[in-house]
Amino acid sequence: MKENIQLLKPKIDVVFHSLFRVGNENITKAIISAVTKEKINKIDLNNDRHILGKYPEEKLGILDLRATLDNGTICNIEVQLADNKDTAERFLYYWSRIYSSQLVKGDDYAKINKVIGIIILDYEFEKTREVESLSTKWKIKEVSTGKEIQLTDVFELYIIEIPKSKRILKEDANNKLAQWMLFLNDPNEKEVSKIMNRNKEIEEAMNELEEMSKDEELRRVAELREKAIRDEKNGLRHARQDGIEEGIKEGIKKVVRKMKKEKYPDEVIAELTELTIEEVKKIK
Repeated sequence: MKENIQLLKPKIDVVFHSLFRVGNENITKAIISAVTKEKINKIDLNNDRHILGKYPEEKLGILDLRATLDNGTICNIEVQLADNKDTAERFLYYWSRIYSSQLVKGDDYAKINKVIGIIILDYEFEKTREVESLSTKWKIKEVSTGKEIQLTDVFELYIIEIPKSKRILKEDANNKLAQWMLFLNDPNEKEVSKIMNRNKEIEEAMNELEEMSKDEELRRVAELREKAIRDEKNGLRHARQDGIEEGIKEGIKKVVRKMKKEKYPDEVIAELTELTIEEVKKIK
């Protein structure tokens, strides 16, 4: 690091889009290649994607990053920091919008290009919690015959879980995707400096990030955005806890009603459910 400056975190969406923008095609190619494990010769970035909002409650412009690869494939990347419990449905919806937007009335379906969705999560995805891999790849395949018949190759979805990156790097220090995820998570970590010696594209991204981190306006917006995301996470956590507590209460009520129906004395019900006798009597 050239200067003693606290670097902005690239996983914050507004920083992510400022980093992987038009002009920085080389590092964008590198991170997509690390995900897909395919060589990418050329990439075109959508110039409209780099948009800053003024306030954290705004959408901060368009928060996905869209790129067209040299073979015409459209690649859409989004970073999601808060778990809204609708990850799969949300990104299938986004993917379908991008896929269908390629056609206008009268066009031939054969003209539709492949669309790759890349979702980078700052939490462990519930459906792949037991999967050790940092990234999972999803396609549409036939499952009843066991012959692995692929319906189409135009759909491809990658889900990457940042929290798994440290463990993966301990097992394989040269895993490029894990290197990128550690950089996105927090470039201020000492381990990232070691990674730069092995990954020249991350070194290039670090140099760009150092310059970006001097931008007071970007830093202000990034800090506001990070606070908004932190508040959103806290709100979701409290809402879920309230829901759990309410569910427990409702469950206890059902048990009490059943025990009353079976003629258990109120004193016994109170002892078994850890309610007071007054609370048991109020439940009808």
